[in-house]
Amino acid sequence: SLEREGLRSMVAASKLHEAGYGNLGWLAGGFSRAKDGDFPVEGTEKLQYATVGGVSYYFLKLLVLLQAVDKESSRS
Repeated sequence: SLEREGLRSMVAASKLHEAGYGNLGWLAGGFSRAKDGDFPVEGTEKLQYATVGGVSYYFLKLLVLLQAVDKESSRS
């Protein structure tokens, strides 16, 4: 889908550039391809999760927590 490919954001960045805005960035492949450090961020959330909202956001937080617990238990 266009949402997952980052194409809508490419069009938006292009329109903003045409309107005179600078310091723009576009991430090929969308937020899901973002890696830590690709762009400066505010707060503690990872850029990859920027488009996740609603119930999906809390489900994702639970998955991240479970992964952390799993990593910690495998170290023991």
